[in-house]
Amino acid sequence: MWIKNAWYAAAFSTDITGAPVPVMLLDTPLVMFRGEDGTLAAMDDRCPHRSVPLSYGRIVNGNLRCGYHGIQIDTSGSCVKIPCQDKIPANAKVKTYPVVEKYTLVWIWMGQPELADEAAVPDMHYFDDPEWTACGGYHFVKADYRLMNDNLLDLSHESYVHHTTIGNDAVAQAPVSVERTETEVRVHRDIRNCEPPPFYIKATGFTEPINRWHTTIFTPPGTHVIENGSYPVSASRAQALERRVLNTVSPATRDTAHYFWGVARQYRRDDTALTEFLREQTAQTFDQDLEILELQQQALTRTGNSPFSLAFNTDAGPIQARRMIDQLIEKEATPGGQS
Repeated sequence: MWIKNAWYAAAFSTDITGAPVPVMLLDTPLVMFRGEDGTLAAMDDRCPHRSVPLSYGRIVNGNLRCGYHGIQIDTSGSCVKIPCQDKIPANAKVKTYPVVEKYTLVWIWMGQPELADEAAVPDMHYFDDPEWTACGGYHFVKADYRLMNDNLLDLSHESYVHHTTIGNDAVAQAPVSVERTETEVRVHRDIRNCEPPPFYIKATGFTEPINRWHTTIFTPPGTHVIENGSYPVSASRAQALERRVLNTVSPATRDTAHYFWGVARQYRRDDTALTEFLREQTAQTFDQDLEILELQQQALTRTGNSPFSLAFNTDAGPIQARRMIDQLIEKEATPGGQS
């Protein structure tokens, strides 16, 4: 159910400081830490001596010291110290994974190390682009990561799940178009002459009817950049205020996931109160998503049903995304195949 040869977001860079940080990715327990020079490492969260999680230990002189018997592992995964002896066995090593810091996030490559290409990190440049102001956050989701993908690719649910923040009836009623290429799925919706939802009134200042749009751009396994904008019906699109809603979903286990999100804007960039409002409202909106997705996961686990046993027109985007993921998984499983 997972693509291995891909970059997965594991943390915000600011989360990796002076202590080891555990993370579960693709049902694999990992630990992240920094060496003395700030070098970031990601490796199996298992001591090669007695299999105690290394994340139970602490950082000593830039090495990760096991909290059981005190052996020390450096950022390359090599054991560099054993308290009771000088000789270090050749197999005293821990498997490491390619890791990069980009767009304020830590990304880990879970597949063949020789295929890891930093240029393939999903484009989330809005997080640290000097032309944009961004805020962000994290949710742990007790649901299959593909359900979050489905959710982000079918925004008609805004009308019902998010009616107190970003949605109203006009969203679900608007026509939707879907385009798939070799590398992405795009889902677009124009919502014309609608009342601005509560979030929009505060975020833009528009109180009269507006035209709004969202284009969700999905790249597998789980990154979605939503291009979003709005402007008064009495104005022109040139006067639109635009935002980018940034989302990347990393599977933790078969039915849990890490969800990193952000909102970036190019207007009122120095308005710190607006930034905090966007952060709080977006977190509240995604809290609502979590409630729905976790209920959905519980029902699917109990019944064993397919999430698409009944499909509507608005399911075209999610279905195309799942097909793309399945095809990439199948390609990896084929001898000589790779993403």
